[in-house]
Amino acid sequence: MEKFYRFLLILLSRGLLLTAFMPAACFFKAWVSKMLGDRMPESDGRLSLDFRRHTDRIGMMMVIVFGFGFGHEMKHDISNMKHMKRDITLISLAAPIAYFFMYILLYNLAILIFSISFSSFLLASIYFILSEAAESCLAFGVIALLPLPPLDGFQIFYQFSWPKFRRWYFSHYQKIMYWSRMILYGIFLLAIITDGELSLIGFLSDLWAKLFNQLIFFRLDYFKMTEKILRYIFRFDAVID
Repeated sequence: MEKFYRFLLILLSRGLLLTAFMPAACFFKAWVSKMLGDRMPESDGRLSLDFRRHTDRIGMMMVIVFGFGFGHEMKHDISNMKHMKRDITLISLAAPIAYFFMYILLYNLAILIFSISFSSFLLASIYFILSEAAESCLAFGVIALLPLPPLDGFQIFYQFSWPKFRRWYFSHYQKIMYWSRMILYGIFLLAIITDGELSLIGFLSDLWAKLFNQLIFFRLDYFKMTEKILRYIFRFDAVID
């Protein structure tokens, strides 16, 4: 029964990720694009908090089943940008920054709610949902910064790359895109097969968490019994190092 309940809470956290936090990050990226003169995301309906505007059925199923997924690639019109290199970099940073901000906000909110009553089963459940969603937001921000096309991290790298690399990229575009997606799927598959033991995303998330956890202003101070209950129910250590 406890495993089923924990699984239900994980599904609820992934539902929040899909319907609220992923759309928020995409909305922020579309808004930054609009502010910098690129109105194509707005015309494509991406300046919206409706999750259906940002993902498809396959991407939605991947988020629900595996905890990660993908959305529609956001199209851009660079013709109205005044400073192309700077503006594309800022647009590419928008979604990762949004995910990192939500990680910090959600963890603070989760701990603050749970600290109201350490013995509350309901508050413990809310804490678990929000903290799981926070970890997912951190992972999505890390994924977005990977230097693989068409991810935001590659777009930033491309703006500061050398001309020879750009010529090579355009001349092998289709092949590069294919192998980039295969590498990304391989990273995800390896993490699933090894149950997170060999996870590049997990490793990078831990590095970023060491930085962002300095911005987690609330801390949990368990009594031994409360900690024992949490670990028994959720098999989860809620203490932030």
